Amino acid sequence: MSGYELHVISNGKLSWTELAATAAQIYPHVTAIHIREKTKSLDEIFLGVQFLLKTGIPAKSLYINGFPSIVTAAGLGGLQLQGSTPPLSTLREFCQGVQRTGVSIHSAEEAKQREQEGAHYVMFGHVFASSSKEGIPPRGLGALRGVAAQVTIPIIAIGGMRPERVSSVLEAGASGVAVMSGIWEAEDPLEAVKAYAKVLERKEVG
Repeated sequence: MSGYELHVISNGKLSWTELAATAAQIYPHVTAIHIREKTKSLDEIFLGVQFLLKTGIPAKSLYINGFPSIVTAAGLGGLQLQGSTPPLSTLREFCQGVQRTGVSIHSAEEAKQREQEGAHYVMFGHVFASSSKEGIPPRGLGALRGVAAQVTIPIIAIGGMRPERVSSVLEAGASGVAVMSGIWEAEDPLEAVKAYAKVLERKEVG
């Protein structure tokens, strides 16, 4: 894996068995596999994570969206929080032991605030038009550049990410990309991941 980051976010459509089968193939090529299962309870996600770990997915490869207790209990790689999350300073008690915390942001102002609060990275989007954000205009590369000008922590770009768009995103200041449907809905998820990783590695070498 290059110095640029590749985050793969679960789409909430797969069984734990299906998710584990794909995760087992792709984890060596990615920075993080985010478990983002909005319809599942904390207990369901905890049990799912235990299943993933038992199938051989390394704990450091797994990030959880929204449940710090799962991250700390299982020693996972990171925690991803929504943009509506209260100031991180108010969550220190719950997040003790979390190795890496990221927050979703939609503006340079939010990014700057989250960096000051202690976020390790921010996730910015959606950069390009995305089927998961249908009808909502993308924020674009200009807005991404504005965020990059305000913070020093990594910016992970999300929204409509395809391999051929990765270079422009990195040139705009992102430290990596996050992908959902481009991986899980691909005919061959492993080959799809390798296509993203290849661009990231090429930019790193360049």
